[in-house]
Amino acid sequence: MEAKLQSEEGKEIYRQRKKIVEPVFGQVKFNLGFSRFRLKGLDRAGGEWTLVCLVHNIKKIHAKIMAKGGEMHDLTGELQTAYNPA
Repeated sequence: MEAKLQSEEGKEIYRQRKKIVEPVFGQVKFNLGFSRFRLKGLDRAGGEWTLVCLVHNIKKIHAKIMAKGGEMHDLTGELQTAYNPA
């Protein structure tokens, strides 16, 4: 694994991961206060994670709406593009 990360391709992939994935985990842990699963079992923990992700996404959508002046109809096309990529 270390050799993979030391290659140029590995470094580029990790740079992308730092920009895309890691901030989400930071937001979930810090702002939502989610640091551990409270339910036992893979299915239940998966359901719990789904709820956490749902809350995170709703908060992102809300922030976009508020940034656009609170008008939902202005954001509809943007959301459709984001969640239904071609």
